[in-house]
Formats: sequence, structure tokens, C-alpha cells
Amino acid sequence: MPNVELEQHRVFAGVIDVLEAIGVDYVIWGGVAAVAYGEQRFTHDMDVVIRLNADDAHFMAKALEEDGYHVSLPSMLDALWGGFFNVIHLGTNIKVDFFVPRPDSILHWAFQHRRRLPFDEIRQASYMPPESVILTKLRAYQDSGSTRHLDDIEGILRVSGPELDLAYVDREAARVGVFGTWRELLEKSGLV
Repeated sequence: MPNVELEQHRVFAGVIDVLEAIGVDYVIWGGVAAVAYGEQRFTHDMDVVIRLNADDAHFMAKALEEDGYHVSLPSMLDALWGGFFNVIHLGTNIKVDFFVPRPDSILHWAFQHRRRLPFDEIRQASYMPPESVILTKLRAYQDSGSTRHLDDIEGILRVSGPELDLAYVDREAARVGVFGTWRELLEKSGLV
């Protein structure tokens, strides 16, 4: 029986290797980033915010295809002005989701403050900073109602809370309309 977590790790690592090799601007966000700053949990996919132009898209698609991933170049090109696309590893059907952002202050700040952290024993990757992970999780909770996002935020607050720029999160949470939920989680954490 295959080890799902090991297979998933290899698929994610292969994508990171391609992104690093071609020098594309990216940050890991979503569940994988929440785990990096919070508590361990299984994630079903890896989410990546990427700044991509048409030349890099062609190069990235070719490199991923050569490494065993299904890539739709037309989907990648359609997403260049703001949108989603994914790649799927052919041997495992494990998926990596990509988001090419339109101008967004939280994501702009995330790229400016990204962190290089160990992905595993041999490679590093660019991660969205924890403050941006919290804010994107708050927006995702507002959109979906899924409490998994709140659980991830609570894990980040427990593990990384003292290191967070809480004033920044306060300001942005108020600006994007998630301040009440944020303050409830912050008060529950005991950090204020």
C-alpha cells in the first residue's frame, strides 16, 4: 500500500524544484503554509500564489510535463491576468493549485515579506508570512464557512503567536471585513 504522505511530499517537492529552477516568484499558502507556522495536519493539496508571465508559463509547463505532471498550458495562460490553474501528478493524481493574483494588498505584502523556510531536509521554499496566512484564512472562512480555516489560525496563534505583527493583522482584518472573527480568535488565544 502506498504511503500517501510520502507520495504527496514527493509531488509537492517536485513542483517546488521546478519553481526554484526557473526562478518564478511564488509563495506557498493555504494548508501547507498553515502547517509551517502552526500545528501538523494532513493537507490534500498544496496551494501556491505565483507571479507568472507568458514566457515563464511555457517554460514551467514544459518542465512540469517532463517531470510527470499533467499541465494545461491554455489554463495557465488564461490565469495570467488573475485566476486559478492546477497541475496533477500523473503517477499519483495528487494536485497542486496555483493562483495568479490581481493587485491585492494582502498578497502584495505577502510577497514583500515572504519567508524562506525548510520544506524538507534538502530544500527550502518561499512561504507566505504567517500574518498573510491568517488573513487569507479569515477571508476563506468568510467565503466558505469552513471551520478548518479557523482551526488553522488557532494553530498558528498557538505556535507562532508571539512572533506575529498583530497590529498589521488588526489593520488588514478591519479593512477586508473580518475584524470581528479575528478579534474573537485573538482573545481566545490569550495573546491580548
